[in-house]
Amino acid sequence: MNAKEDEMKVQEIISKYHLENQSWTHKGFHSVLHTFFPVGEEQILPLKKHFGIGHTMTIFFLKDNYLNWYWNDASMETIRTEFIKRVHANPKYLINWLSLWKKLLKKFIVAYKKCDCDLSKLSDKKILVLYKQFYEAYIDHYSIAVGIQDPFSLHADLFFIPLIKEVLARKGREADLQQVFVTLTNPITESFVALEYKDRLKILQVMKKNPKDKRLPALLQKHSKKWFWVENNYAVQRELSPSYFAEKIKHELHLGLDPVLELKKIEERISQTKKEKKNLIKELKLSKEIQNLVRISEVFTYMQDERKKYVLISNHYQRRFCEEIGKRVGLSWDEMAYTIYPELEQILLQKKFDRVILASRKQQCVCIHTEKDYEIINGPLVEQLHKKIFCLKETEQEIKGMCASQGKAQGVVKIIQKVHDLVNVYQGDVLVTSMTRPEMVVAMEKAAAIITDEGGITSHAAIVSRELGVPCIIGTKNATALLKNGDLVEVDATKGIVRKLK
Repeated sequence: MNAKEDEMKVQEIISKYHLENQSWTHKGFHSVLHTFFPVGEEQILPLKKHFGIGHTMTIFFLKDNYLNWYWNDASMETIRTEFIKRVHANPKYLINWLSLWKKLLKKFIVAYKKCDCDLSKLSDKKILVLYKQFYEAYIDHYSIAVGIQDPFSLHADLFFIPLIKEVLARKGREADLQQVFVTLTNPITESFVALEYKDRLKILQVMKKNPKDKRLPALLQKHSKKWFWVENNYAVQRELSPSYFAEKIKHELHLGLDPVLELKKIEERISQTKKEKKNLIKELKLSKEIQNLVRISEVFTYMQDERKKYVLISNHYQRRFCEEIGKRVGLSWDEMAYTIYPELEQILLQKKFDRVILASRKQQCVCIHTEKDYEIINGPLVEQLHKKIFCLKETEQEIKGMCASQGKAQGVVKIIQKVHDLVNVYQGDVLVTSMTRPEMVVAMEKAAAIITDEGGITSHAAIVSRELGVPCIIGTKNATALLKNGDLVEVDATKGIVRKLK
């Protein structure tokens, strides 16, 4: 196609999906098509099945294993407003919603545990049946965990913060906004990152007493079996071995960590958080409506962390299925990574696939889900579409965001987009990324401060930065665009401001 035909085709796609004159919320991270495809599907019809309404569209772009995901703001507002309305009308609604999710999650756990069998011994039809059970249980529970939680979390500045600002203005305490907001939205449950660390500390206790204790191999084996998935993501999956965790624990032993003291700190942090939150609610005499929002943030923070845990576990099984099916038809993991679940029956039973299309998808593609269907478009049109609708010219030079974890720090900027960028982060650097994910914890532990483009009050960055005690600013929208590797910056997370020093 020539330039004019390309432009006409782009405009045709824009018109078909009514993409013009809409606003969007962005997320970006390391991913491949196969593992992320169900995430696009689950928040439309699966969410509608449970909630009565769902998102009208999901759209994500992939280029060389990096994903740009866009939520439609109008749909987010509709869903968030309706959910909050139901909680205000019925105090039990939130708990009932959590109970529904836990019920669906149990079904998913049963489904994925069935996949621990030797897939190579299953017939083609049986492996497809098993994957179907897994896939349907996955999108069912995930629709509950993300479809409403992200619209609430990512837009707290539009509906939650203004209410707190009004309360503080009446008391002449406007300057306390960030501190009050952080206290009210602090997690009251431990993240899976903290839980894995606690388990590791218990092994450290044994190792510290006796490095040759005969119980250590069994303890490490048990730990690996429970936590092998913690550094997975949508693009990279690996099973962490007992020796991997042994090296981490030996490093912590070398650093002189006191496991008893560390465990005590974790327990005290949660207790202190609950106490501070309770006292603040009483002190500010917060309305029932604001207290409901606090309760929603607590439940959604818990769900956010649990959902990520099961995404990482899911990524492991998705890859296992892809690798086994790939072996049977002669496709590598890199090729299978750009297939999607609805194509697997055709690929496996009919041996119908196109390597050229799979390679083209990896170079760049866009996936659009609607209530009626989905469409995957690949080729040069994708970049033009992305630039025309979503890549707005960056004009702002000031970097501001929400405080996720209070404090001040200075350091050298390190931009993180993919897993292999993590090796560039050294002690005292300022980690800057679109959004943090669990595999980044190893770098977050070294960071003097953390800055993200996206993220809300229940985001991974907000949860983990508070557990680590690292200053963190989320939702800047432009940090990765305005900052460069090597910039020296000052991060005032308490005020939500980043300043370039050099």
